[in-house]
Amino acid sequence: MSEYNLEFCLGCKLCFDKGEEFCPLKDDRNVLLEKMEHSDGVIFATPNYAFQVSARIKNFFDRFAYIFHRPRFFGKTFTAIVTQGIFGGYDILKYLEGMGENFGFNVTKGSCLSTLEPMTELQQKKLKQKIKKSSVKFYNGLIRPTLSEPSFFRLMLFRMTRTSLQSIDVRYFDYF
Repeated sequence: MSEYNLEFCLGCKLCFDKGEEFCPLKDDRNVLLEKMEHSDGVIFATPNYAFQVSARIKNFFDRFAYIFHRPRFFGKTFTAIVTQGIFGGYDILKYLEGMGENFGFNVTKGSCLSTLEPMTELQQKKLKQKIKKSSVKFYNGLIRPTLSEPSFFRLMLFRMTRTSLQSIDVRYFDYF
């Protein structure tokens, strides 16, 4: 993420109301979107910063939030990795996996890795086992021959949101 210019979201909602092409920010957002669209799978990784994702990852989610109401990554696999010194990373992992679902990804269980140094040999061995286990899950998601189906909860959430939005001015609907 540090290699790309991704400006902070202004909260103007033009991406929601009129379409993402109306975003006033001209940066590398579309480059990152293209990379995700052309990938087989995506991994979001972040350190545990004050019990939350890093600012770069949070800004990434803010800039791509318009996708949440039109998920576009069905058929692509996703996982998440959180590194931490002490604790709190499992809540962050759950958040990242939820964001993957919001984008439409097939989410495989990620890893929360405690990396406080110095590490004993036993801690290093456990860390490698966790990484391998997550890697196998991610790989299996990549080679899965069928698309995953949304959960009953996701379907209900979508339908409730759609129903609540019926009062919105039709000029702001997406036409795809």
